[in-house]
Amino acid sequence: MKLIVIVPARIGSERMPNKPLLKFNGKTMVRHTIDRIMESGLQPVALASDSSQILDACSNITGLYPVMTSSDHKCGTERVLEAYDILARELGEFDFIINVQGDEPFISPELLRQLPGELEKRKNLAEFWTTVTELPEAEKGDRNVAKVVLDMQDNALVFTRDPIGCALKHTSIYIYTPGFLRKFCKMEQSPLEKAYSLEQMRALDNGLKLNCIPLPFDAISVNTYEDLEKAGIQNYEVYQG
Repeated sequence: MKLIVIVPARIGSERMPNKPLLKFNGKTMVRHTIDRIMESGLQPVALASDSSQILDACSNITGLYPVMTSSDHKCGTERVLEAYDILARELGEFDFIINVQGDEPFISPELLRQLPGELEKRKNLAEFWTTVTELPEAEKGDRNVAKVVLDMQDNALVFTRDPIGCALKHTSIYIYTPGFLRKFCKMEQSPLEKAYSLEQMRALDNGLKLNCIPLPFDAISVNTYEDLEKAGIQNYEVYQG
């Protein structure tokens, strides 16, 4: 089984400008994210960005593949595909592409270590997977937290940012086969994808299966400055450019 991890990180962000370059505890957010992934032992790992500043922030990480990508992508998944196609010319094709977004500085390395085993068990169930965990009571009404309801085979029925019964928390790791990723990126943005700013709804709106992997690892994705405070980060530096 050949896996590659690709981290999409864009410089533009409406709620947190220059978010990947925000610095706390002596490192940028994207550097924290890459360091956590490297700690998991998964290889190879690539950073895909439209910003030379973001790539420079991680330029001294041994074994990391930096990939400059277009600034025109509508979502991180499209950036991952561009980076994958560039890397595949050098490294060959892979069985699975793992997308860890660049605003996941608190991701558990152990979650990532468990993915190969989970994918081996689930490889015949789908071509698109994501990770979920129990939804904390305090986050049930938080619109920054994506929530998902599953069917009896752990396939996603619906994602939402609104409170919804029987929901799990989406923990923001995506895995695709290369074939699925190419098919996904040829589709137009879907109505629910636009309504909720949840790109995985493009698959569900088009009747494609998304199999969810329940794992007991929660992490705070950083979408707002309040998320940093939730994670206990009081002191940080905003990159001014």
